[in-house]
Amino acid sequence: MKKIFLLLLLFTGMIYGQNKSITGEVYDKTDKLPIAGAVVMVQNTNIKTTTGIDGEFEIKVPAGAKIVISSPGYKTLIVSASGHVKIFLEKGPVKLDEVIIKADPLEDITHSVVVVDDIKKGSQPRNVADLFKDIPGFNIQKRSASAMEPSLRSFKYEELNIKYDGGSKMVNACPNRMDPITAHVIPESVRKIEVVKGPFTVRFGQVFGGVINMVTREPTPDNYGLHGTLQSGYETNGNNLVLRADLLYATKKFDMSVDGEHRDFGDYTDGADYVVPSGFKTDSYSIKLGYNPTTDQRLQVNWHQKFGRDIKHAGLMMDSPKDDSYLLGLDYKIKKVSDKIKYVQFKSYYSYVDHLMTNGFDMDTPRPNYPGIDARTPVTSNTMGGKLEFALTPRKEWLVYTGIDADVIQRDGTKTVIVNNNPATGVPLDPPTIKKLKVWQDAYINDFGYFVEANRKLSDTYYLTAGLRTDYVMSEARDPAAGFIAIYGKVGQKTDITVGGNIAVKYKKDNYQMQLAYGRGTRTPSMIERYIYRFIVGRDSREYIGNPNLKPEINNQVELSVQKKWKGLQAGGSIFYSYLQDYITPVLTPALISSEGACGSAPKAPKVFRNVNAYQYGFDTYVQYLINDYWTIKADVSFTKAYNTTLDEPLAQVAPPNAHFEVKYEKPAYWADVRAEFVATQTDYAPSFLETETPGHTTVDLRAGWKPYKGLSIGGAVTNITNEAYYNHLNFAFVNADDLNGRRIFEPGRSFNVFVKYKF
Repeated sequence: MKKIFLLLLLFTGMIYGQNKSITGEVYDKTDKLPIAGAVVMVQNTNIKTTTGIDGEFEIKVPAGAKIVISSPGYKTLIVSASGHVKIFLEKGPVKLDEVIIKADPLEDITHSVVVVDDIKKGSQPRNVADLFKDIPGFNIQKRSASAMEPSLRSFKYEELNIKYDGGSKMVNACPNRMDPITAHVIPESVRKIEVVKGPFTVRFGQVFGGVINMVTREPTPDNYGLHGTLQSGYETNGNNLVLRADLLYATKKFDMSVDGEHRDFGDYTDGADYVVPSGFKTDSYSIKLGYNPTTDQRLQVNWHQKFGRDIKHAGLMMDSPKDDSYLLGLDYKIKKVSDKIKYVQFKSYYSYVDHLMTNGFDMDTPRPNYPGIDARTPVTSNTMGGKLEFALTPRKEWLVYTGIDADVIQRDGTKTVIVNNNPATGVPLDPPTIKKLKVWQDAYINDFGYFVEANRKLSDTYYLTAGLRTDYVMSEARDPAAGFIAIYGKVGQKTDITVGGNIAVKYKKDNYQMQLAYGRGTRTPSMIERYIYRFIVGRDSREYIGNPNLKPEINNQVELSVQKKWKGLQAGGSIFYSYLQDYITPVLTPALISSEGACGSAPKAPKVFRNVNAYQYGFDTYVQYLINDYWTIKADVSFTKAYNTTLDEPLAQVAPPNAHFEVKYEKPAYWADVRAEFVATQTDYAPSFLETETPGHTTVDLRAGWKPYKGLSIGGAVTNITNEAYYNHLNFAFVNADDLNGRRIFEPGRSFNVFVKYKF
C-alpha cells in the first residue's frame, strides 16, 4: 500500500500541462437559459469536462482541435475550439434511459458515470460484470466465468439495486446465482454505467448499498439514417470467440435497432498452468423500437432474449445445460407538460428466466459423482414492475421528483435427486433413493413504493437535496416444505413497511466541489434469506435455511465527497461510514442438523439467516493528469473495512485494499495504454464463513488500437503480462468443502486478444 500512496503523491504534484485552455458557456437555443451538466469533450480523445451552474466550462484543447458538446434532450454539436466560445444547443428527441445522472444545476458527485468504450478495452468481456473492473470501489465476485457480479465496498447481491436502462431488471432463478442480471445483458451494447455509491437517492426502488444503471445505446440526431456495426474478438487463453452485429435505422419520428451476439468461451489456463473449467456458449439478441410523436415525447418498446448452453460453474456443485431469459419493456416520456411539470415518465417491464442446474445430465463433461448421484433442478423466475414519475418545478429554484414504483417477483422449482449408488461404498442401490426438494416453495415478493425527492438552490454555491421513500412489501411461500413448517409453524404472508431517505448539502465554487450526504437505506429480506430451505447457496458446504421472521436491513451511511480541478489535473475522493442495523447474514445453527437435504453425504449443521449489527468505513480516491496533448496518467485507490459486531468478526466477502495505475497515449488514429492493478493481502476475513487470508497480487495489462480508415477500428491487448497466478478474495472454490481444500478459482493467466470493429 505504501508504494500505491507514493505513486498518488507523485502524480498529484504534477500540475503543469501543455494544452491550450479555452473557456465558454453552453445555452439552450430556444430560451437562452444556461445548460448545466452538459458534457464538453475534445473530439477523438478522452479529454472532457462538464458545464457548471451557469453553463460555464473550461477545458484544455490541442491546437486546431474541435470540441463536442452534448446534453440529454439536446442535439450534439461540434465546434472549433478557440479563445472564448458561446454555444447554443437545439432541443433533440427525448431520451428515456439517462435517468440517474441528471443535468442538475450542481453536479452531484456521489453519483458517477463511466462511459464504456469496448474497442479501447481491447479484450473480450465474459459478461457485463467485467466492465466494473476499472471503476474505483468495485470488485467482482466470481462463481464461474459467466456467474460474475459486481461488489461495491461491502455490498453485494440484493444489497445493490441493479437496473437495466433505468427501470428494467432481471432476477436470478438459480439459488446459487448462476444467472445474475449481468449474465443476461450483451456487454457491447452497454454504452455507459451510472452509479450511486450509497443510499443517496430514493427514485429507483429500495436502496441499501447503492444503485447501478446499465444504459444501452439509443439513437441521437447525429446518427439519423441507416447505420450498423460488425465486430469480432478473439482471445487465445480459452480460444474465446465473440461475434456481434447491430443495425440502426432512425428518423426524426421513428427508429429501430437490432443487436445480436454470439459468445463461445472455453476453459482457460491460470498463471500456474491449471485448467479452470469455465466454458460457456451464449446467443443473444435485442430489438428496440422508438416513436417520437413530437420533439417532447417518446414511446419505446424493448425486447431482449438470451440463450445459454453448456455453462460450467467451477465454484459451484452443479453446471447449467440451459440458461434462457427474455425481457420486454415499454417506456413513455413527455416533457414540458406545463410550466410546473417538467416531464412525466412511465416505465414498465416483464422478465422471465428459465434455468436448469445439473451435475451431469445434458452436459458434455459430467461431474465426478454422476451418474451415481443424478441431481437436476429446473427453476424459473418471473419479474414484472414499473414506475410512474413526475418532475415538478413549483418555483424556479426547485426541482422535485415524485412518483410510485413496483417490483413483483415470483420463483418456483423442484430439485430431484436420484441416488443410484451408495456414496460410501459405490454399490448400486436397488431401488435407487429418490428425493424431491422444493427450491423456492412457490414464493413471491411484491414491493410497492412511493417517493419524493427535491433539489433546491440555496445560493450560487450551495444546493440542498432531500428525499423520502416508503415501501409496502408483501412476501409469502405458498407451498412450504414440511420441514420448514416444523421449524417456524404456519408460514403465512409477511408484510413489511419501510421508510428511507436522504439529505445532502452540495457546494461548488470555481473548479472545486464538495458534498456531505446522509442516507438511510432500507432493504427487506430477499427470497433466499426468507424462504430457501436446506440448499447450499454459500461459499461453504453448509445447507442454508431461510427465516420468514427476519427484519428489514437499515444502512445509515454518511459520506463526504470532494473534487478539485486544476489546469491539466483533476483529483477527488470520498470517505464513508455506515452503521448497519439488522444486517442479514447466515449463522451456524447446530440444533437444526438433519439429513433431509443431504444428497447421500453425511449431514452437517446448517446455517440460518439472522439479523445482526455491523458497520463499515473506508474511502475511494483518484487522480488524473493530462501531461500534454496526448499523454494521460490515472490512478485510484479504494479501501473498505467492514465488521460484524454481533458475531465479533469481519463481514464476509469484503475485498482487500486495491489500486489501479494507468498511462495512456492517444491520438485520433491510434492509442496505447498500460494498466496495472495492485491488490493488498486481505487479512480481514470471516472464520464462520471459512474464509482464509488471501495473498496480494499485481497484474499488468497492455492495450493498443488503430483506426486505419474511417469506420474501421482494430484493438488488441495482452492481459496479465507477467502470467501472475492469483485469485481474488471474493472468488469461490472449485470444491465446496468445509476446510476449503478445494482449489480457489484462479484468474486467467497471460492471454493475447484481438478485436475488430467496423461501423457504417
